[in-house]
Amino acid sequence: MITETEFFHDIFEEFVYLEENLHDNEIWKSNSIIKLIKASDEIESKQIIAEGLKMILSLCNFRKCGHLIDYYESESHSINDLTKSDRFLMESILKAEFT
Repeated sequence: MITETEFFHDIFEEFVYLEENLHDNEIWKSNSIIKLIKASDEIESKQIIAEGLKMILSLCNFRKCGHLIDYYESESHSINDLTKSDRFLMESILKAEFT
């Protein structure tokens, strides 16, 4: 009998070692869903199945186009693009926070 921890560990470990291309990401997603369905007989809690499916689909969102997406980087802006007043405000907030 497989434990929930073992199952999630296996799925996540395979995700981490994926090559960075869209094809491998789609194959991983399909294989992970198949493993989840096969493991559903061995896993007692059906809530884990729902959580596993959510986890698989969430992880896929981190690998759009096959590459890991850094949401902090993609949503951030260069300080050089800020207006002078916004830059001053940001610098004063950072100084207050870190000094």
